[in-house]
Amino acid sequence: MQHKFITTVLGTLQPNLLQSLAQVSREIGASWETSKVIKLDGQFVAMMRVMVDVDKEASLKQALEQQFSQLTFVYAEFEHQSIHLSTECKLTLDCNDRSGLTHDINEILSDLDVSVDHQECYRVQVSSLGKTVYSAKMTLRLPENVTKALLVSQLETLSDNIRIDVTK
Repeated sequence: MQHKFITTVLGTLQPNLLQSLAQVSREIGASWETSKVIKLDGQFVAMMRVMVDVDKEASLKQALEQQFSQLTFVYAEFEHQSIHLSTECKLTLDCNDRSGLTHDINEILSDLDVSVDHQECYRVQVSSLGKTVYSAKMTLRLPENVTKALLVSQLETLSDNIRIDVTK
């Protein structure tokens, strides 16, 4: 019998580290059904949905933790939820930066029950403008009752000088 769970791994990025993690998993008979990796300033976080025989799960976790003792592993049960969301929406938002902007964006998304699949935020100093520009790239899933137009109109309230580009 197969069991699925989510593994989150974090630590300092080293050459071939992800390949080594995958190799140990394969040797024990596990497979990564899906994974996401984020790298930032020499650190990384990886999330994987792992499938393995029930009787090999403890061995897998023990092998990973022993062979990669410099990393932190967190495990969570995989819970497949049937959430009624519309199709994926990719959005890029650019505007002048200000304090609390990321918080305000997340409040709007939360108020609309929008699910965030991916979000990257950047702040860039633009010398020629003498300002800091904020840019966010997001992959979202909208509830059935929220249109892209409604989402954009809510996000446009964040700043007078905002540009929002929606694809999909």
